Amino acid sequence: MRTLSCTAAVAFLAGCSGGGSPPPAAAVSAAGLNQTGRPRVAPSNATPFVNVAGIKAPNGNHTFVTDAGTATVTVWGANGQLNAILFDGINAVPEGLATDAAQNLYVANLNFSNVIVYAKPYTSIKATLNDAGQETEDVAVDKTGLVGVTNYLTSSLSPGSVSFFAKNATQPCSIVQDPNWVYFFNDAFDASGNLFIDGATATGGTLVGEVSGGCKATSITTLSVGNTISWPGGVQVSNGNILIGDVTKQAIYTYAPPSGGSLGSPTVVTTLAGAGAPVTFAIEENGKHVRTADNAANKLYAALYTYPKGSYVSKLADHVWAVAVAVYPPARP
Repeated sequence: MRTLSCTAAVAFLAGCSGGGSPPPAAAVSAAGLNQTGRPRVAPSNATPFVNVAGIKAPNGNHTFVTDAGTATVTVWGANGQLNAILFDGINAVPEGLATDAAQNLYVANLNFSNVIVYAKPYTSIKATLNDAGQETEDVAVDKTGLVGVTNYLTSSLSPGSVSFFAKNATQPCSIVQDPNWVYFFNDAFDASGNLFIDGATATGGTLVGEVSGGCKATSITTLSVGNTISWPGGVQVSNGNILIGDVTKQAIYTYAPPSGGSLGSPTVVTTLAGAGAPVTFAIEENGKHVRTADNAANKLYAALYTYPKGSYVSKLADHVWAVAVAVYPPARP
């Protein structure tokens, strides 16, 4: 996922990055950057494939990883087996991922201003959600089929927004902005259909918020937190708790539901042992493990940790640029 470590849009587009060395401003244009501010890598020559039997196997529990370096999404079985490499409909800057109750896979395409939906077993695209004029960053689906999309910026580099899509709709039913919010990063629904988001101000200050109402939403409630989030990463909801990643601190902060406009201080701080730049994460249904997408220069993989202790367990095969991860079944919101 694209996350902001610079103090202004101009600085970001000139090549600032949260991990590794940024490219010189004169060397790379804004159009040549990927979601982490690094130069894009051309898609690989790998052949798309889908192991249908593996995906339909009883031990499913798949992990989905966005590899921005190859412009693909990989699908992995519970046993660590690679079951698919997906190219169809995915542009040069694929971003966030989500699954729904039917195991459909949602992929946010930053440069295409859309979200594509693969139907299980992921051999074809079921639908395309059109988010015209937006840089689609992350995607979440609630239990009713409502889809929430964070838009990093507009395609013309104006402040971003949140778009909602009613179940089975391909055009947004509501687009919500806020004058204090410029960059929009990650999102997740709670059990009541409230969408929790993170992002940044024009100067790079961390923002956390809640959007209620779905298709009837008109505003963002900005929430305070009782700690410092240095560089906001993924957002998840697990058993009513709100989880927000901190890429710089290699940590996940767990908060109780908001009260009085605040999430308060974290009830748990999960420090991910040995992580580099865990830009996004996903909690498994049992609530005992968390899978991260780590895009530090010496990591580039999807790693598994215990939750809430944060002990390293294992990793999937290396990726060129792992930037988003989803699991099925996910944690219960």
